[in-house]
Parts: sequence; structure tokens; C-alpha cells
Amino acid sequence: MTRIKNILSVIPLFLIAVLQAQEVEFGEISKEELLEEKYELDPDAEAAVLYRSQNTYLQSSGGGARLITEVHERIKLYSKNGFGHATETIHLYKGKSARETVGKIKAFTYNLVNDKVVKSELDKDQIFENEYSYSYDQVKFTMPNVKEGSVIEFMYRINSPFIWNIDEFRFQRDIPIKRLEAELRTPEGFNFKQTHKGFIFFTPSTEKKMDNRLGMDVVVTRFDLKDIPALKAESYVDNIDNYRSGALFELVSVDIPGTVYKSYSQSWGDVAKTIGSSSDYKNELDKTRSFKNELDPLLQGKTNQLEILKLLFKYVKEQITWNGVDGKSFQNGIKTTLKEKKGNVADINLLLVAMLRYAGIKANPVILSTKDNAIPLFPTLDRLNYVIAHATINGKDYYMDATEEFSDVNLLPIRDYNWGGLLVDNPNKVWKHIGRIAPKKADNMHLLKVVVGADGTIEGSYQSRLTHHSAYQFRERYKEKEEDEFLNDLERKLSNIEISGYEVKNAAGYEGNVTESFTYEMENGADIINDKIYFYPLAFLRKEENPFKLEKREYPIDYGFPFQDRYMVEITLPEGYVVESLPKNIVMNLPDNLGKYKYVIRHMGNKIQLSTIFDINSEIISAVNYLDLKEYYNQVIIKGLEQVVLAKAANGRDTGSTGNK
Repeated sequence: MTRIKNILSVIPLFLIAVLQAQEVEFGEISKEELLEEKYELDPDAEAAVLYRSQNTYLQSSGGGARLITEVHERIKLYSKNGFGHATETIHLYKGKSARETVGKIKAFTYNLVNDKVVKSELDKDQIFENEYSYSYDQVKFTMPNVKEGSVIEFMYRINSPFIWNIDEFRFQRDIPIKRLEAELRTPEGFNFKQTHKGFIFFTPSTEKKMDNRLGMDVVVTRFDLKDIPALKAESYVDNIDNYRSGALFELVSVDIPGTVYKSYSQSWGDVAKTIGSSSDYKNELDKTRSFKNELDPLLQGKTNQLEILKLLFKYVKEQITWNGVDGKSFQNGIKTTLKEKKGNVADINLLLVAMLRYAGIKANPVILSTKDNAIPLFPTLDRLNYVIAHATINGKDYYMDATEEFSDVNLLPIRDYNWGGLLVDNPNKVWKHIGRIAPKKADNMHLLKVVVGADGTIEGSYQSRLTHHSAYQFRERYKEKEEDEFLNDLERKLSNIEISGYEVKNAAGYEGNVTESFTYEMENGADIINDKIYFYPLAFLRKEENPFKLEKREYPIDYGFPFQDRYMVEITLPEGYVVESLPKNIVMNLPDNLGKYKYVIRHMGNKIQLSTIFDINSEIISAVNYLDLKEYYNQVIIKGLEQVVLAKAANGRDTGSTGNK
């Protein structure tokens, strides 16, 4: 996190802000608020923020300065589904020598009992603090005596030593907000760039005010928003917080009369160079003497660089365990990590970079922000939380993240495919931004054999071959459960079929494809009506639910990786029956070659053959194409509902071939 400590010597920093008088006073809850049964602009909302105030300002403290953020929030809970909003979570950043704190927590739950407002106070022992991650502590509390119709209200004060690192002003939640006020006060001459994010238009007001106690002007930026709609997460979104409306602030310069103008504007190259000049990247990566005993026997006789790269990648994955902590800097360092066999992301992936360099391979770190962290909207060190390894062999790029059991060379955890990254190549003095790393397309094959019985039973066999990230995700799902539990879940997912002879190959490793096979039975797999048999030719492989349900979506669809699912189905008809009707063949295309669905079915003798292809050609699809994608799924679901109809054959009736065009 970028800290600008030397600015403190430019001017004396005393109390800069005094809270503006609030129209909404803490504790003044009306019966009308408690009686309110729904939010008129969003009647289905489970809860709504009635009021939120956020004020951020600088304050003198013991001859230095602190960044203060005061929060006041009032929430109405309309239903039990909204009770989750009765828990407030505060994340507090911590550096190596300083940390943020929270205090002055004051919180009440209000209920209407016998036409009287009754309030329940949050006890201090109901406030819990824990270590959330290497960089953050977490303070959490849940409001007492919550009921349907309750109003909850709380206030708290965050005290931060990181005075120029202003947290995002977030103006949108997954529930609507009736009224929001926010204010930021900064000394004149300290110039901040404001970046708008999200899809709600807002214009702050700014004014310059004299602070008589300082004898100088301050710049006041105010936001006043009303009736902010909820932004709800739907399927296939990377991090919904990336798209919530808000404002970001970046210190770009200090321009005070009588002092030297100082610019803090940075390019991504500047940020990469700053990282490269840190001790971890400048000195620690070259401490490779400890590798001699461990690596020399492993590398003896090896000359092929790609073979060596894969060997060292496997070695780090097997020898070092990730402790679950992100980070772009060492937590333990190379020697301690090798000794303890455990470390954070940087310990593991910077160790891999150092080992690759030791083996004579051109390798460097790439620093990035993971999907669950944020998309950096401007050059900043603060919003980067992760590092992976990069190598170049014969002009080809290889990206590696050795933290996960099932990752592979150029097959990163999905969290890593976000925005791009910063290449820090100190040996060649190259510090630059690199574009988004594209995941490979997963080409998956599913083979289904179906035998339809005259009594409506269906049995058959299934085989699949999964590649790249589809195989990666299967391995994760398969490992986290016992096989019996895994099979029970699989049977429920696949229309409650009965599975036997289940077999998986190559699920324990991380290289290559995963194959899956089993036989199955469906007691009522087909319907018999008036001597005719009706069944779905895709059986349990058909899509039954559209993942896209919003009328409008304002953020992109993120599949994580592009993929193609190909289904080949062979159906054997019962003796004495002929095909009366088949679904029609279709081909559907998404705009801009984003995807394709193909459905081809034909009848040959006592067999029906069906081939379908479900194609998504881009891991990210713009919200502009949301309605097209939603309708694409609708049509695929409708197609899956179309049935084959069989009729009893007349004596001597031809059971020959038919097809659809």
C-alpha cells in the first residue's frame, strides 16, 4: 500500500473537518419507519438502507495526522430473508508497523411493541475482532433482537494512519438505498483525482472553505444521492463489488505556494518499477545459494528448458504448502519458506521464480489483482494483492501459480485471470503492464448411450472427457467430497438416475484430461401414453434452468474460461416401435461469434443419433449482449424439452431411416 509520509512535513496538520449537522439524527426512529412493510420502488426488496452517512477527513493526532471515517447507517428489515443485513463487517488494513482501528461503536435494534418504540442495545461483548487475512483485520457485530419489521441503526469511527489512502466511497449495495450522504475534506493544494465507477450517474458538489483554526482553506467534496437501486449478483460474475457505483480518490500532486510542486501521478510502469525496487524483488530473489543441495541433484543431466520448468513447477507445488494468504511480498522469505515448507502466495511463486532463474531460465514475477480483490481502475500499488511466476522459453510465454494442487503451467486458478498484470524484470530493467492473460478453451466431450424399454425404463452408459479448466474444476469438486457423497449429489443433479460402475481417471493429478464413466438406470425415464412412448433424447444432459434471470444486467458475464460441450447420444429403440416424430434440427448463433448451439438428430434403423454442441467462445461477454445470451439459454432449454415420440409398429411396417434438415 502506497504511503506518502514525507508530505506531513509540508504543512502542520490540525483538525481539518467538523461533521456537518445531519438531517437524520441518530436514535430518532419514527413509527412510520417501523410500520413500513415494503420499499415502494423495489417491493421485493428484503431490506433497504433508509439512510447512510459517511464523512472522511484528516485530524491532527499527537503532532501527526490521522484519516478519520465516520459512518452512520440505518437499515429497515422487511422480511426474514433480510436478517443477513443485521450483521455489519468492517475490514481494517494493517501494515508492518501500523494498522487501522475502529471505535465509538454504537448500535441499536428498534421494534414496535404495543405501539411503542422499544430499542435493544448492542453489548460490547457482541463485537468480535479477528484476523481476516495477512493484510486485514475484521471487526464484526450482529444486531440483537432482530425481527421482521425491525429497524437497525449503528455508528462507528475508523481511525487510520494511512492518511493519503482514501478508501472507496461505495454508493451501491445488494439492497436499495433511500438516502446517502458522503463527504470528503482534504487540504487545499493536495490534489486528488476522482474516478467514477459503476452505472449510476452522480455529480458531487465541491466548495472551498476557510478553516479558521488552520488558517487555511480545505476542499469539501459532497455526494447526496437518493433512491439508489440495488445491484444484485447473478450467475457468472467475477466480483460484483467491481461494478457497484462509487468514487475512488487518488492523490496526484501537492501544489502549495512556497513549496516545491510534487507530482504523485504514476503510470503502470512506475508502479512496476516501485515494486521492483523493493528489497523482496531487488535482493531476496537472488538469494539462491540454499538451492544448491536441493536442486542440483534434481537438475543433473537436464538440458531441455521446458522440461526443467515443468520439473521445478512440480517440485514447488509438492514441497511447499500455501497458507491461504495472498500477498505480493514475502511473508517468510525464501530460506524460511524452504525450511517450514509453507508460505503465502509471494513466498511460493517468488520462490519458483528464483529457482527457475537458478536453472538458467528467464523468469520474472507478474504482480496482479485477483478477481475477488478488485479491478484496478488507475495505476496504484494498493489494489494489487498477488504475484505469479512468468517465464520465457524460445519466445513463448509460460505463466505459473504453484499455490493450488490442480493448477498447471499456463493453467492458472480462475482468480488470476483478471485485468492483466505488471511484469517486474529487474535483470533487464523492464517494468511494464501486460495485457489480460487469456485462459485456454476447454473442449469437452460427452458420450451417452440410451436403451429405451417398452415399459418406459431407460438404461445406458455415459462417458466424458474434460480438458483444461473443466478438468481443473472437476478435480476440485471430486476431491472435496467422499465418493459416496459425490455420487449421491451427482444422481440428484442428473434427474435422480441410479448410477453404478462409476469410474474416474486422472482426477488425482493436475496434468492432462479427466475421464468419467458409469452405467445408469431411470425407472420412469419415458412416459407411455396411449401406446406411445415419449422421452427426452438428451435425457439427463439437457439444461433445465436459465442462469440469467434479470430483466437487465449492467455488468459483464464472466464464465472464467471459454468452453465447448459436445454431446453425442446414441439411442436404441424398443422392439416393435417406430419413430413417429423427432425434434427439428437447429443452429443458433450468438452475435459477434460469441457462441453457437447446434442440434442435429436423425433416425437410422432401430437407432436415433443426436449430436449437440454448446459453444461459448469468450470467457467474458459484455452486458450489451446479456439479453441475447439470456434468450440463447431459453432456446436451448426449450429445445431440451422437445421429445421423441415412438409408436407401435404395424405388422411389416418399415422401421428405416429418417433425418431432419
